[in-house]
Amino acid sequence: MERLAEREEEILNFILRDYIRSAQPISSSRISDAGRVEVSPATIRNTMLELDEKGFLEKPHTSAGRVPTDKAYRYFVDFLMEPRSANRRAEQTINAAAKKIRQSHELMFENLSKAISSELRLFTGIASFGDEARVSGFGLGDVLEEPEFSSHDLSVEFAKLVDNLHEVAESYFDKTSLGARAFIGNENPTRDAKSFSSVALKFKNDELGECVVFSLGPKRMNYERAFALLDFAVEDLMESFD
Repeated sequence: MERLAEREEEILNFILRDYIRSAQPISSSRISDAGRVEVSPATIRNTMLELDEKGFLEKPHTSAGRVPTDKAYRYFVDFLMEPRSANRRAEQTINAAAKKIRQSHELMFENLSKAISSELRLFTGIASFGDEARVSGFGLGDVLEEPEFSSHDLSVEFAKLVDNLHEVAESYFDKTSLGARAFIGNENPTRDAKSFSSVALKFKNDELGECVVFSLGPKRMNYERAFALLDFAVEDLMESFD
């Protein structure tokens, strides 16, 4: 995907970040009133129309504002994400879970998936595919509290994914190389997740074998925070085995 013009990118970046935070469609007046984009209201409106025509924005039926499309989220992940670190509270939560790994491998995945999910408010699954496959997941309740899931059909669609957690974990393992990767909409390795987004990270460990950790939720997820937290969690996990 080619880079947008500077003005288009600046306005798209504002829309994405504001929508991820608020879950409310973004109008040109919202951008103008925020005072972070130093161009005229007319220029903002024209630029939003250009972004609309290029497939980065769409208009919900009941709103005058715009929301990002899958293409916009992909652009954000590829070009606009800023490096972030896990905050202190998240580090403490994940450290506490990682310290228990030596005590009980059986509880390890459950504890770590709970720790990550509680910080991201996304459903988080962890799986290993060594001699004995192990899968754990947590966070369905947190995800279903997000505004998108006021739709009954979307809630049922997501719950069905969780009901088939082992197959979902295998699909992420098969489609993810070592390191973190974002999947948006139809990019998800399982077709049943086309309405959602996910961030997955594959890693290897001598004791655990080949593993994958993934956080799954609405397309409006905080991608920067998900990347940062999964990176930290896996690094912490690996250090616990040193």
